[in-house]
Amino acid sequence: MKENWWQGLTKIGMRPGMERTSDLLRRLGNPQLRYPIIHVAGTNGKGSTATLLTAALISQGYRVGLTTSPDLGQINERVMINQEPLDPGTWNRLGDQVEAAGSQMTDIPTFFEAVTALAFLAFSEQSVDVAVVEVGLGGRLDATNVIPPPLLTVITPIAFDHMDRLGNTIEQIASEKAGVIKTGSRVVIARQPYAAARDVLLEKSKQMGVGVFEAELSPECDSSGVWWNDSEAGDMRVPLLGAYQTENVATARAAVTVLQQLGWISDWEALRESWANVKWPGRFQVVSHNPLWVIDGAHNIHGVMGLVNTLLRDPWNRYRWHLIFAVLKDKPGEAMLEALLPFAVRVTLTQVPGDRGINPLPLFQRYASEVPMVVIDDPLDAVRYARTVDAGSQDAVLVCGSLALLSYLNQHRAFLPQSANVVEQ
Repeated sequence: MKENWWQGLTKIGMRPGMERTSDLLRRLGNPQLRYPIIHVAGTNGKGSTATLLTAALISQGYRVGLTTSPDLGQINERVMINQEPLDPGTWNRLGDQVEAAGSQMTDIPTFFEAVTALAFLAFSEQSVDVAVVEVGLGGRLDATNVIPPPLLTVITPIAFDHMDRLGNTIEQIASEKAGVIKTGSRVVIARQPYAAARDVLLEKSKQMGVGVFEAELSPECDSSGVWWNDSEAGDMRVPLLGAYQTENVATARAAVTVLQQLGWISDWEALRESWANVKWPGRFQVVSHNPLWVIDGAHNIHGVMGLVNTLLRDPWNRYRWHLIFAVLKDKPGEAMLEALLPFAVRVTLTQVPGDRGINPLPLFQRYASEVPMVVIDDPLDAVRYARTVDAGSQDAVLVCGSLALLSYLNQHRAFLPQSANVVEQ
């Protein structure tokens, strides 16, 4: 499928600003104006929350577009229609249209801007009733922020990440995220790990004259997912395993209340069934049993602490974890690894292929004295090595540190089972 556009443009590279995207979309007929949009911003939990909202709307009979990033191995996973990736033929055809329009521009769009335009074009062509759009980075200057005031703005937990672009304080980061709040919309805010971030969001909403709805639900989680007794739908269960998914579910549930008030949600039984079968790969996803293998896309310190909270809980606290870890250069690799080391009986450090992956050797030199540790540069070799290690019934493998790592491994089908013990997600 089409992955590279003009001048050898690839997935790497990002330039803040909406001018290029606006120009590109204008040349494509402004498809983003043809359907209502739910805009999802935040640091962590955007994809899970967006998926829950997409499933909720599909359950009500709507045709729903969804665009998220990054993908986990297949480029067309970034644009979905009713939770199905855009078919390759349509992806390539629309990609050609985007390239034809963008190649005429003086200021050439970035890869993410091209995919954003393709998503908006696909949603128009596929006649969606509503689109759920995940912010790429930040919010104020993100390519997705070219949209008019959305049907609903959802902001998930805000924490420290991309500080080189968004600022070094939580207030600065929250201000950039709050840039998606527009007069004429309404805002749902997740419980925030930093009170200062909540203050920024509330102040921005006040300035824009926007109504604010905050997540209040406090669901439980266990080895089968998140659960609670819902005032509208009765007993609810969402089969997303990470403990951090309780906050994403709470945020999505608050958004569903607003959508109900707006007339989009009425069939609670259909929603309950839909959420009972929702899937979102790469977030504490069990990919096989006997031995247990789990992959998790935690890629910043807030995400890792959510992973730690999961590992502390039953039944995950019973396992002896073999960690396969790689991180990107712009992430706090030492802090992330330090948080995970108490749970590891051994660690394999590897490297995300390409210029963005950090050399694992300094991490090895810093931490090899604390736990048995090896360096295997090639992630595929790291997975093969983990399969050779003798494992008992309480041994498990956890692959984490970067969504780019999971994407590479998925693309190369590294998690295909050696036996029939795969768990399909």
